[in-house]
Amino acid sequence: MFHQYKTLIEDGDLVVVYLNPGSMLTTTVKAGDMLNNKYGNFRHDDMIGLKYGSMVKSRVGTGFVYLLHPTPALWTQVVPHRTQILYLPDISFISMYLDLKPGKVVLESGTGSGS
Repeated sequence: MFHQYKTLIEDGDLVVVYLNPGSMLTTTVKAGDMLNNKYGNFRHDDMIGLKYGSMVKSRVGTGFVYLLHPTPALWTQVVPHRTQILYLPDISFISMYLDLKPGKVVLESGTGSGS
């Protein structure tokens, strides 16, 4: 996916669909398929052959999206991020595999889950 940069979208390519600054999603372009979202219906056939970065208008004319090349930076924004609560059994397991012993220094940081 990230090993080479392409200019044109082909059948079977993974595309990052930019909806707005707070919303992006991925789709694999397949001939005959359609992407539906709040901005309208977008046929994959219309995407094939376009350059990455192109704007595609909805079939019903109510909106548009941008088709972006998947890069590591975009991928980190598209993949869902979930927080993980660590309970005592989890912490014990992790501590065992880290080979922690008295006197070792451990730094743990995070934003937390808010629970």
